[in-house]
Amino acid sequence: MNGRLRVIALTAALVLLAVEFQTTCAPDDMAYPKQICLTFDDLPVVRVHDPLERQTITDDILFALEEHGVRAAGFVVGDNIEGDTDILYSWRASGHLLGNHTYAHSDLNELPAKFFLEDIRKGFKTIETILDETSQEAIYFRYPCLHYGNTSAAKEVVARYLSDKGYTVAHVSIDTDDFAYNLKFEALYKAADSIGIIRLGNEYSDHIMERIKAAEKLADDLIGRPIKHILLLHANRLNAAFLDDLLTEITACGYRFVSLNEALSDPVYSIKDTYIGPKGLSILERIANSDPDLLPAAEGH
Repeated sequence: MNGRLRVIALTAALVLLAVEFQTTCAPDDMAYPKQICLTFDDLPVVRVHDPLERQTITDDILFALEEHGVRAAGFVVGDNIEGDTDILYSWRASGHLLGNHTYAHSDLNELPAKFFLEDIRKGFKTIETILDETSQEAIYFRYPCLHYGNTSAAKEVVARYLSDKGYTVAHVSIDTDDFAYNLKFEALYKAADSIGIIRLGNEYSDHIMERIKAAEKLADDLIGRPIKHILLLHANRLNAAFLDDLLTEITACGYRFVSLNEALSDPVYSIKDTYIGPKGLSILERIANSDPDLLPAAEGH
């Protein structure tokens, strides 16, 4: 079965077998306004090379975002474009932002900063025309693997370069293991195991909500108030299948979806973290691993 027919067959099976996710939220979860921004790494599509299937996955993700009124941001790996610039134009036409995720998804922990900077420059070149033609003036960058530098020199050199070039770093407050769930999904997908996919979808939803709740608690512990969260997902088969259900669950837990600009306006993303090391951490985890004497006091509710 080719990729296009497999997508159609599985979609039909999922429609027949679909069950509603049971919300894991308690009534007091909606005691205060909560805000969240959705971001997707590794655009155009992760681990898929068939042009028709890549477009189908993109269409499904964009449809779910539109149904829930979400304006997201997608971070492009230049080497992953493979000529499919139409997919990136479709993200912009749907009202979403694009950002640079380097050309080769380079890991700052594994190469000298000067080569990492070259990969940033090369990555930007692959999307520069698209940003210009679609009138996106702001330039965003997300570090691959959330590695900001495992030495003070590397961290400072890259941060200074991004600042000098006018980049806005798209931090993450909620990191997830959706890439691992996607690998499981792909195995079930290849086997056309629609029952297994439904079970995995519920496990995946539970995982995301657990990560959101953990980030809520960490923000309260560190900052003393709810923050505007930024959730990291990937443009993959898994989210093409389950994003609509996931957004329904997040909404049921009292969240309002906001743009990347609005989320980054939260002062938490301006806190200078002092963490230097090999870990890929969310901004909250970076703050938690920073020198407490250099951090602002919790702001209170």
